[in-house]
Amino acid sequence: MSHWHFEPVLNSYAVVTAVAAVLCLLLLVGPGFRKLTAWRRGVLVLLRLVVIVLVVVAMLRPTHISTTTKPQTAALVLMFDQSRSMQLPHSSGQQSRWAAQREILLRAQPILRELVDKIEVSVHAYDAELHPVELNERGLTLPESADGEQTDIGSTLHDALGRELGKRLAAVILLGDGAQTAFDPAVEIQEAGRELARLGYPLYTVAFGPAGDVVQARDVAVENLQDQYTVFVKNELPLRAALRVHGYVNRTIPVELFVEKPNGENEIIGPRMLTAREDGQQVAVEMRYVPEEPGRYKLTLRAAEQPGELVTKNNQLSAFLRVLEGGLKVLYLEGALRWEQEFLRRSLDASPDIELDFQWIDSRRRGGWPVVLSRELSDPKYDAFIIGDLDSEALQDVNLKPLAEAVERGKGLALLGGTHSFGAGGYLGTPLADVMPIEMDRFERQDFDAPIREDLHLKGPLRMLPVRSHPVTTLASGAENDSLWKRLPPLKGANKFVGIKDAAGVNVLCETEDGQPLLVVGEYGGGRVLAMAADSTWRWWMQGHQAAHKRFWRQAVLWLVRRDDSEENDVWVGLQRHRFNPGASVSFTAGANTASGETIDDAVMRAELIKPGEERRPLRLARDGDHWAGATESVEEPGDYVIEVHAEKDGKLIGTARGEFLVFDRDVELSNAAADHDQLARLAAQTKEFGGRPVAPEQLTTLLEDLRDRPPEMEIEVQTKWQLADREKNAWVFFLCLIALLTVEWVLRKRWSLV
Repeated sequence: MSHWHFEPVLNSYAVVTAVAAVLCLLLLVGPGFRKLTAWRRGVLVLLRLVVIVLVVVAMLRPTHISTTTKPQTAALVLMFDQSRSMQLPHSSGQQSRWAAQREILLRAQPILRELVDKIEVSVHAYDAELHPVELNERGLTLPESADGEQTDIGSTLHDALGRELGKRLAAVILLGDGAQTAFDPAVEIQEAGRELARLGYPLYTVAFGPAGDVVQARDVAVENLQDQYTVFVKNELPLRAALRVHGYVNRTIPVELFVEKPNGENEIIGPRMLTAREDGQQVAVEMRYVPEEPGRYKLTLRAAEQPGELVTKNNQLSAFLRVLEGGLKVLYLEGALRWEQEFLRRSLDASPDIELDFQWIDSRRRGGWPVVLSRELSDPKYDAFIIGDLDSEALQDVNLKPLAEAVERGKGLALLGGTHSFGAGGYLGTPLADVMPIEMDRFERQDFDAPIREDLHLKGPLRMLPVRSHPVTTLASGAENDSLWKRLPPLKGANKFVGIKDAAGVNVLCETEDGQPLLVVGEYGGGRVLAMAADSTWRWWMQGHQAAHKRFWRQAVLWLVRRDDSEENDVWVGLQRHRFNPGASVSFTAGANTASGETIDDAVMRAELIKPGEERRPLRLARDGDHWAGATESVEEPGDYVIEVHAEKDGKLIGTARGEFLVFDRDVELSNAAADHDQLARLAAQTKEFGGRPVAPEQLTTLLEDLRDRPPEMEIEVQTKWQLADREKNAWVFFLCLIALLTVEWVLRKRWSLV
């Protein structure tokens, strides 16, 4: 089949027509000083007309396309699984999947040899890679055993197609159990299926092994256990996970928690006796543990092995526990879910040694006031208290009296500005009035559901500026501290303090530019008190000063509990995960901070990887902003690993930190006895349009016989294209013809004395 068409320059017939018209008008131009005979004039006009025709034809670019079909050799690709998951049972009997697959392949050998005479046959074994298998007159050279460490179906299928480039595939036949175990496949399985569909090749999948619902009927697995916990010493740790149970309905299954302590001792918690009432049920597991000493622990939740389980390595799961010494516990009571409480909580939660408990007391439920918090307010576990925009009626003397007594005994108290704070909240005349470092007036009361009294507040914007050096207001060193405070966004407003108490230990730390007090501190008995008139420091965070916000509120809490003079440095290691599969590369961050949370910029960091068996290897670190970043090489050996970081300053060690992670002691090839028939079926379904489908193992020989008896007639369409002057030879011929015509025309005009 062939046809002609034009491809005009600039894709415009109008341009070609305009050029042709201009050239034709030039035919009317002739010499004015000499007359020609009609014959000579006709010759010149004819030559010029031929040149014009050639130019127009060249601009139209006539093109001829012809299409022919040619026979093409068909090919068959056969792939079979040689990974170690094929060692698992094929069915309820004792035969392995490998034995069943090998038996089917040996049965198909005679047909494969016959197929070789009609189409090309490529046979490959696959695991994490593709391995060619020889097919000769004696049959297939099959491996003796299945010993591949991982299964990568998508990448090996893509590789097999790449080796058949330029050929038309009659079919691709994929044998295996469908279990994908590669940690980081280069090509995903469904992507390989889409590639087959795009090329129009049918895929036939042959599945071996029992389906998931058959195998999982006899399995117990520990799941959903968090990989890292942090708790303060002698605080209770709630440990929650799930036990997935298949095939052991109404059977009591013991679950124990194994605790490896920092001193090497082991402790067993439990057992808890769990029972699944439905097949496949996830039974909640909850253990509670109270660590008695600081340090790093390893926790392992283990379910007892059950009779008939094929896979037992998933019966346990491990996690790491970091127990902090001397952690602070703060109770925050708030009456309004405003922006200030949201960002204050974020900043304090960022400190690993501060644990914040938050309680919202809703003013819409005033009928139930006062709330009863006397037990919490007198609980010795709390080191400090924060009261936000909360009216005194919510607490009343039943709560405020134990709170005042707690401060007198040495606890810290921070009071934040708001509509119902300080005098506006009715705290004058309560047990907390003597605790506060500010004075209040009996006319300051703000009633509920009434318009906000503007006389009780300072209108913003208000720039908050420190008036004295103090641990709470030291956000940077030296002159940079004043500069940083001036750069902080102004506050939206603040409570107006009637006055400041004239008492020992009471100081104004921050004021507005016109001298109105915003931050006042004082002492009451053995405790410290802080009164913050503003409630919009969240604007610092929102406008890019998160570090200053975190430092300010952290230092405020540290000052309240008398830890502002601590010289202890915090060297840390951060890992996003603490459990990895073999072969993973583990990324981590590290840094060194002062006790107030300020980064030690001139610290020199060194890192080592401690492998199982205590072998140490140095790790590279690179500076990344205010911290350091590093990564290990691939970790292959299962077990416990430690990343140890040392920080030095001026040649002296200032701290050491350790980050633990676990490489699973699970054989990924043998950890799940279920074959994934559905995955193979989905893969074949992507080529259903071209005949692809799942095939039972016993039907493989029938499929091969069909290909032998009715080999597909493969043809390929070959398209050839010719265009005027598109090749060098054609272009030169056209150019020489044009030059020859112009030369003849010029010679004739020369001879006839026209030039």
